[in-house]
Amino acid sequence: MKRREMGLTTVEFAVVATALFIMLFAVIEFSRVMYSFAVLSEGTRRAARLATVCPLNDAGVTATVNFSTLPGFSSGNVQVSYLDAAGTPTGTYSDIVYVRVQITGYSIPLSIPFVNPTVTSPAFPVTLPRESLGVTPTATYTCS
Repeated sequence: MKRREMGLTTVEFAVVATALFIMLFAVIEFSRVMYSFAVLSEGTRRAARLATVCPLNDAGVTATVNFSTLPGFSSGNVQVSYLDAAGTPTGTYSDIVYVRVQITGYSIPLSIPFVNPTVTSPAFPVTLPRESLGVTPTATYTCS
Protein backbone atom coordinates (compact mmCIF):
# COMPACT_ATOMS: atom_id res chain seq x y z
CA MET A 1 0.00 0.00 0.00
CA LYS A 2 1.31 3.42 -0.84
CA ARG A 3 2.28 5.71 1.99
CA ARG A 4 -0.27 8.38 0.90
CA GLU A 5 -3.20 5.90 1.19
CA MET A 6 -2.49 4.50 4.67
CA GLY A 7 -5.12 6.58 6.48
CA LEU A 8 -7.74 6.29 3.76
CA THR A 9 -9.37 3.13 5.13
CA THR A 10 -9.62 4.68 8.59
CA VAL A 11 -11.37 7.76 7.22
CA GLU A 12 -13.71 5.62 5.11
CA PHE A 13 -14.56 3.48 8.14
CA ALA A 14 -15.26 6.57 10.24
CA VAL A 15 -17.69 7.95 7.64
CA VAL A 16 -19.48 4.65 7.08
CA ALA A 17 -19.60 3.79 10.80
CA THR A 18 -21.09 7.18 11.67
CA ALA A 19 -23.88 6.74 9.13
CA LEU A 20 -24.44 3.16 10.28
CA PHE A 21 -24.72 4.11 13.95
CA ILE A 22 -27.10 6.97 13.18
CA MET A 23 -29.32 4.54 11.27
CA LEU A 24 -29.11 1.97 14.08
CA PHE A 25 -30.12 4.49 16.73
CA ALA A 26 -32.91 5.80 14.48
CA VAL A 27 -34.38 2.29 14.15
CA ILE A 28 -34.17 1.70 17.90
CA GLU A 29 -35.78 5.07 18.69
CA PHE A 30 -38.53 4.54 16.10
CA SER A 31 -39.34 1.24 17.81
CA ARG A 32 -39.47 2.99 21.18
CA VAL A 33 -41.86 5.62 19.79
CA MET A 34 -44.14 2.93 18.37
CA TYR A 35 -44.10 1.12 21.74
CA SER A 36 -44.98 4.40 23.53
CA PHE A 37 -47.87 5.00 21.15
CA ALA A 38 -49.20 1.48 21.78
CA VAL A 39 -48.97 1.99 25.56
CA LEU A 40 -50.77 5.33 25.34
CA SER A 41 -53.47 3.93 23.09
CA GLU A 42 -54.16 1.00 25.42
CA GLY A 43 -54.01 3.21 28.51
CA THR A 44 -56.46 5.69 27.01
CA ARG A 45 -58.85 2.88 26.11
CA ARG A 46 -58.71 1.51 29.66
CA ALA A 47 -59.19 4.94 31.20
CA ALA A 48 -62.22 5.65 29.01
CA ARG A 49 -63.76 2.34 30.03
CA LEU A 50 -63.15 3.16 33.68
CA ALA A 51 -64.50 6.72 33.30
CA THR A 52 -67.88 5.38 32.17
CA VAL A 53 -68.42 3.61 35.50
CA CYS A 54 -66.61 5.97 37.93
CA PRO A 55 -67.94 9.21 39.43
CA LEU A 56 -67.26 12.47 37.62
CA ASN A 57 -63.58 13.58 37.73
CA ASP A 58 -62.44 10.56 39.75
CA ALA A 59 -58.64 10.56 40.19
CA GLY A 60 -58.43 6.84 39.41
CA VAL A 61 -59.36 7.48 35.78
CA THR A 62 -56.32 9.59 34.92
CA ALA A 63 -53.99 7.30 36.86
CA THR A 64 -55.12 4.34 34.72
CA VAL A 65 -53.49 5.67 31.52
CA ASN A 66 -49.91 5.56 32.78
CA PHE A 67 -48.36 2.11 33.00
CA SER A 68 -45.23 3.66 34.63
CA THR A 69 -43.14 2.87 31.55
CA LEU A 70 -43.19 6.27 29.88
CA PRO A 71 -40.69 8.85 31.15
CA GLY A 72 -42.14 12.27 31.79
CA PHE A 73 -45.79 11.16 31.49
CA SER A 74 -48.17 12.20 34.25
CA SER A 75 -51.88 12.34 34.95
CA GLY A 76 -51.71 15.99 33.81
CA ASN A 77 -51.35 14.68 30.24
CA VAL A 78 -54.79 13.03 30.44
CA GLN A 79 -57.95 14.96 29.65
CA VAL A 80 -61.34 13.54 30.62
CA SER A 81 -64.41 15.20 29.09
CA TYR A 82 -68.07 14.49 29.79
CA LEU A 83 -70.19 15.21 26.71
CA ASP A 84 -73.87 15.75 26.02
CA ALA A 85 -75.76 14.22 23.08
CA ALA A 86 -74.35 16.86 20.67
CA GLY A 87 -70.76 16.18 21.76
CA THR A 88 -70.42 19.42 23.72
CA PRO A 89 -68.64 19.24 27.09
CA THR A 90 -71.02 19.44 30.04
CA GLY A 91 -70.76 19.07 33.80
CA THR A 92 -74.42 18.36 34.50
CA TYR A 93 -74.87 14.73 35.49
CA SER A 94 -78.25 14.30 33.78
CA ASP A 95 -76.95 15.73 30.46
CA ILE A 96 -73.92 13.44 30.16
CA VAL A 97 -74.28 10.94 27.31
CA TYR A 98 -70.63 10.25 26.39
CA VAL A 99 -67.26 10.16 28.12
CA ARG A 100 -64.08 11.05 26.19
CA VAL A 101 -60.51 10.48 27.37
CA GLN A 102 -57.51 11.76 25.41
CA ILE A 103 -53.80 12.51 25.76
CA THR A 104 -52.64 16.14 25.68
CA GLY A 105 -49.16 17.61 25.42
CA TYR A 106 -46.96 14.51 25.77
CA SER A 107 -43.64 14.65 23.93
CA ILE A 108 -41.15 11.84 23.46
CA PRO A 109 -37.48 12.95 23.23
CA LEU A 110 -35.43 10.77 20.89
CA SER A 111 -31.75 9.86 21.32
CA ILE A 112 -30.43 9.90 17.77
CA PRO A 113 -26.82 11.13 17.50
CA PHE A 114 -26.40 14.61 15.98
CA VAL A 115 -30.18 15.05 15.58
CA ASN A 116 -32.06 14.62 18.93
CA PRO A 117 -35.62 15.34 17.70
CA THR A 118 -38.79 15.30 19.79
CA VAL A 119 -41.99 13.53 18.73
CA THR A 120 -45.32 14.85 20.02
CA SER A 121 -47.86 12.17 20.78
CA PRO A 122 -51.24 12.22 19.03
CA ALA A 123 -54.32 12.62 21.24
CA PHE A 124 -55.59 9.00 21.02
CA PRO A 125 -59.18 10.10 21.81
CA VAL A 126 -61.54 7.38 23.00
CA THR A 127 -65.24 8.21 23.34
CA LEU A 128 -67.65 5.76 24.96
CA PRO A 129 -71.30 6.01 26.00
CA ARG A 130 -71.71 6.66 29.68
CA GLU A 131 -72.82 3.93 32.01
CA SER A 132 -73.37 4.34 35.75
CA LEU A 133 -70.78 7.10 36.40
CA GLY A 134 -70.36 5.59 39.88
CA VAL A 135 -74.02 5.87 40.86
CA THR A 136 -76.27 2.88 41.63
CA PRO A 137 -79.83 2.90 42.97
CA THR A 138 -78.53 2.37 46.49
CA ALA A 139 -75.19 4.22 46.71
CA THR A 140 -72.44 6.22 45.01
CA TYR A 141 -69.08 4.46 44.62
CA THR A 142 -65.59 5.82 44.04
CA CYS A 143 -62.95 4.16 41.89
CA SER A 144 -59.82 5.68 43.48
